[in-house]
Amino acid sequence: MNAVKQKKYNLINNIFYVYKGVAKHKPYMIVLLFVSLISTVGSRFVGLFLSKYIIEFICDGISGDYLIKMVLILSTLNFLFMLGQNAVNFGKEPGALYVRPMFMLQRNKKHIGMFYENLECKEILDVIEKSRKATSWVETGIEGIIRFTIVICSDVFTCIIAMVILGSMNIYMIFVVIIFGILSYFSIDKAAKKDKYLTNDSVSHKNRKKDYFNRISRDFSYGKDIRLYNVQQKLLGTQKDLHKELHSNVCKARNVWLRSGIFTGILDMLREGVMYIGLVFGMLNKRLIISDFTLYVGCVRQFAGTFHNVMSIYAKMRQCNREVNDYRTLNEFIDEQETSGVDIKRSRDYEIRFDNVSFSYPGTDKLVLKNINLTITPKQKLAVVGLNGAGKTTFVKLLMKLYEPTNGRILLNGVDIKNYNTKSYYELFAPVFQDMECYAFSLAENVSMKSADMTDKELVNQCVRKAGLGNKLDEWTNGVDTNILKILHNDGVILSGGEMQKLALARALYKDAPIVVLDEPTAALDAIAESKMYEDFDKLVSGKMAIYISHRLASTRFCDVIAMFNDGEIVEYGSHNELMSNDSGYAKMFEMQANYYREGQSNEAV
Repeated sequence: MNAVKQKKYNLINNIFYVYKGVAKHKPYMIVLLFVSLISTVGSRFVGLFLSKYIIEFICDGISGDYLIKMVLILSTLNFLFMLGQNAVNFGKEPGALYVRPMFMLQRNKKHIGMFYENLECKEILDVIEKSRKATSWVETGIEGIIRFTIVICSDVFTCIIAMVILGSMNIYMIFVVIIFGILSYFSIDKAAKKDKYLTNDSVSHKNRKKDYFNRISRDFSYGKDIRLYNVQQKLLGTQKDLHKELHSNVCKARNVWLRSGIFTGILDMLREGVMYIGLVFGMLNKRLIISDFTLYVGCVRQFAGTFHNVMSIYAKMRQCNREVNDYRTLNEFIDEQETSGVDIKRSRDYEIRFDNVSFSYPGTDKLVLKNINLTITPKQKLAVVGLNGAGKTTFVKLLMKLYEPTNGRILLNGVDIKNYNTKSYYELFAPVFQDMECYAFSLAENVSMKSADMTDKELVNQCVRKAGLGNKLDEWTNGVDTNILKILHNDGVILSGGEMQKLALARALYKDAPIVVLDEPTAALDAIAESKMYEDFDKLVSGKMAIYISHRLASTRFCDVIAMFNDGEIVEYGSHNELMSNDSGYAKMFEMQANYYREGQSNEAV
């Protein structure tokens, strides 16, 4: 895992980045940008010139025919501009609401595809939390850039046209608006920076805690413990304290915006006062006729208000820019699993060798595994045993390339697994974990882990029955099409812990990978059922390499070799009979547990 590289792109760069995505997913939004520019700017000035011509007709006696002609032209243009604005408003909402989730999916794809070890790194988890802000709301991050760009382009061109008109009368008015507008911008930008710090950057860890407690409060799997151990007050109290802290920061941010609003309001009042005084003096000095005065007054208001809006939106876009930078930090600077490397040719004969492998988790110096040297030969059955915390699960994570060794190498058929394509390497393994997860899909999709049209339902049926869920399958009206969980389907079924582990076994059987890994998958089973499950599953995976991880010894007697771990080291290695004859730690552990398996044992002496 590499350190997170926080790179800050400028606003123009991020606008092009976002609109590149817009062009990919909803290209008509680019057209809307130009339609908005023409229709918005046009509608703002049509009314001003219409008023000017009417006043000239009344005061200066221009011909009625000319007035009618100009009214028809300007009214027609105004109608067309209105249609353009309606088209923009009609297309902008669904377009922006479609594009933002596409960026969200891109972020989720990055999240799912990153190195597994990154999911346990606090620094990266904070980056993930901050990146969510860029796709969380209509005026933040990605969608904010989309919407504000459409608005600010129209406002900038409005200011340019108004400046040209005002400059023909008094160029100093332009500087008045610009100076007051810049002062307003600095105030708004400072408030936006403080707001982002208070409501996002400084509380990303608290937001993750809040989301965690919100999730477990409604998670079915926590329901029994919450009620029987009366954890309600603890959970609610923790959430209440977090809510108070987050609310306090929100209030501080609102106060920052309140002070900024008061300051910019005073600036607006002063700006308009100065500009109106200038126009009045121009009128009194006979430099302006009444129709021109009306035009200039309208331009003053249009320029002043629009320029202020440009500064305000620019400050908001800078806020969005910071959020898009957070998004791009995750999307571009957190390493994904390598997709390059050598593809592995499928066979049934693989040898895996740990060559002096040591490992410490990121951010710590403590070695969890120390100088592991171990060879798993083709089709061998290896039992990895030891007490909790001995390093067994870490060994499995390294074996399956979820982590990389701190020192040493892991070789597959003599080649360092770093050189293999990660996806190709994963295809070798059919793992069954203790903390197995099922999804709100059908039973068939939960077993195949593929879409319905890519699933062999007959094979699913066979695997489910082999895994010991045949009786449940016969009870369910929809068979393998039965929905799992009630999150999406009212008729979904909730599996018990033991049933979920059998589902995991069916999943491993369906994948039919050449290497099977069982990482303590029998915690929800009693000792005799555990022993029988291991023996039955061993027959089902005959002819494959199998690694059984457990602190209980139900799996050891039928394995070819046993590696006993203690404090991150292999302290005993050999067959069951060899280790029993050593009369050391393994033998003592086995004798302590033997009574639990008497009913399931064969006549072989222990």
